[in-house]
Amino acid sequence: MLSAHPDDAVWSLGSGMVSLAQGREVLLLTLFDGEAEASCALAVGDARWRRIASARLRRQEDARAAGCLGIKRAGAGFIDAALRLDGNGRFVHADAPALFLGSEVDPMLWPRPDQNQLATVRAMLGPSDIVCAPLGIGGHVDHCLTHRLARQLDNPLYFYADFPYAQQLDEQAISNLGERLGLQLVSQTFECSWDSWREAALMYRSQVMMLFASQGRFLDALTAHARVRHPNACCRIWSTRSM
Repeated sequence: MLSAHPDDAVWSLGSGMVSLAQGREVLLLTLFDGEAEASCALAVGDARWRRIASARLRRQEDARAAGCLGIKRAGAGFIDAALRLDGNGRFVHADAPALFLGSEVDPMLWPRPDQNQLATVRAMLGPSDIVCAPLGIGGHVDHCLTHRLARQLDNPLYFYADFPYAQQLDEQAISNLGERLGLQLVSQTFECSWDSWREAALMYRSQVMMLFASQGRFLDALTAHARVRHPNACCRIWSTRSM
């Protein structure tokens, strides 16, 4: 399972990762979980949104979530977009809105992974491994990079809807996004354990509190995304064929 950041895949798929695997080993591979460059100095106004929590803490949260689901976890160590510097030591993205590509941006103009990123991920996967990657809903630059990287792999490929960005999209909107991506999307739904999904999702406490302000608000949003009918939840993925 490719996750742009710690929390993305677990929040989006939860215990459905295990259901989808149908007995095969699951690897949660988080791409943008690396340490910032030593020269990356955060101003007081930057600290709250550029680094909600340290990379180390976020990796620990990711590992605890994977443990809840009984799956393996690894990180590629790429630097989060909010902390990336250009060749002159300045932040690539000036402010929080700059991290998000507008819906009007042609997906063909989404940033492409560099050769080092592609080689790193290929080395961590086997040729027959099934890859599940984000659709890039919401347009976060790292989600878009992860999406484009996945499509450059030779592995069998599925996609998932990025939580929380997918909350406002219905089936038609996701289909329309698929067309913009040059894909025909066919959804599949699997039942999975809501208790396991919930437990794993709450391991990302730093992100829950910063992005949702309370555990209750977070769980309300996640419950709607997972279409909970206790004790089960619904995990959705999309199979594709290129248009």
